[in-house]
Amino acid sequence: MMPRMDRGMLSGLLCAALLLPSTAALVACGGSDVGGIHARMGFSEERGLRVVEVEPDGPAARAGLREGDRIVTIEGEAVREMSLDELLSQLRGPVGSHVTLEIFRDGELQELEAQRTPYRR
Repeated sequence: MMPRMDRGMLSGLLCAALLLPSTAALVACGGSDVGGIHARMGFSEERGLRVVEVEPDGPAARAGLREGDRIVTIEGEAVREMSLDELLSQLRGPVGSHVTLEIFRDGELQELEAQRTPYRR
């Protein structure tokens, strides 16, 4: 079980991992063939996983993800029940692969699919 982290710590970790991973993280995840959706996330126990920033013209933006969206499920699994490692594992993946997100926006649930693209160094 993952120890509890405060919102700022988890948000910072997700930002670093999803938007601008280090070279060490790329190597640990299998090299430059690992990609992501290029969005920065914040987390709180009350609101869950929330989109803080979407890279313009990145895969998250092309899929329709917007700042303020709350991600409810990733690949059909409830975000609230995932550890940080599970969240990262679900959002990252082979370049060119797709990830399905269920989001909550304006009182409605929507399903989006984003194609993972390489991280820039």
